[in-house]
Amino acid sequence: MSKKDDMSIISLLARSKKRISVLKSLEKEDKIPSKISKDIHDNSNHVSKYLKTLKEAELVECLNEDDKRYRFYSITDKGKYYLDKVEKDYND
Repeated sequence: MSKKDDMSIISLLARSKKRISVLKSLEKEDKIPSKISKDIHDNSNHVSKYLKTLKEAELVECLNEDDKRYRFYSITDKGKYYLDKVEKDYND
C-alpha cells in the first residue's frame, strides 16, 4: 500500500468518530447494523452509510452479502490495523 493510500484511509477515519466507533463495535464480535446502531447511539440509516464507506475502503466486510435483511458485518485485518493506528497516532 502506498503512503498516499495509507493517509487516505487514516484521513477517512480521522474525519469521523462514528466510523471509528463502528470499527470498535465490530472488534468484539460480528454484528448486524441495528446492533451497531445501538452500540454507537446513532440511527440505522447513518450506520448503513458508515458501513458502506468502510466496506469500500476494505475495513469491514459483509459476511452474508446475499441476505438482504440480516447482514452480518465483520472488521477486517486491514480495519483492525487502521483502527489501532488512528487510535494511537491521531486521537485528540
